[in-house]
Amino acid sequence: MDPSAAVVQALLAYVWVPLLMLAGVLDWACHRQLRIEHSSGLAESLLHLAMLALLGAALLAALYLRPTAGLLCLLLATVVLHDLCYALDLRVALAAREIPALEQWVHGFQHLLPWAGVAGLLALSPGQARSLLGLGPEAPDWALRWRDPLPPPSYTAALLAGALLFNVLPFLGEARRCAGTRLAIGKGRDATGADASHHSQ
Repeated sequence: MDPSAAVVQALLAYVWVPLLMLAGVLDWACHRQLRIEHSSGLAESLLHLAMLALLGAALLAALYLRPTAGLLCLLLATVVLHDLCYALDLRVALAAREIPALEQWVHGFQHLLPWAGVAGLLALSPGQARSLLGLGPEAPDWALRWRDPLPPPSYTAALLAGALLFNVLPFLGEARRCAGTRLAIGKGRDATGADASHHSQ
């Protein structure tokens, strides 16, 4: 592998991926401190899970598939969809609560890091990247094929364990809290309505 490509690949694997996980857990911590289950609630939490699923799928695809034109287009589409969810997430949050400076700072990283990852993959496959614009000698390869060799199993295991511990489980817990609070509020309203109906008789 070209030395510069090796540097980019190492940065993606050992700097970019941990930063992405860190941004996610910091965002979760902000939501936990602000107790969003009592404001924007389940609507915002479900959007967090959607964005997490999009980034997780894109990360696994980039990890296991060759950077062909087909994969690059798929990743670009995924990041654009992530941005649309991000914009909707902000709209839902701002309608129900304030977004403090620290959370805005974290959001900035969450918005830029996926694009930085795609840029790194484009740099690792310049021929296929140029082919998307009709430039260079290579024809675009639209197939999705496994990398050869695949990433080391130890790295994959560490990646999945870190994502589960620092991102998946915390955001699932957030959704559970939001759903529980929503259910409790609904039951409280039903009880209040039932009491009012009983007293009116």
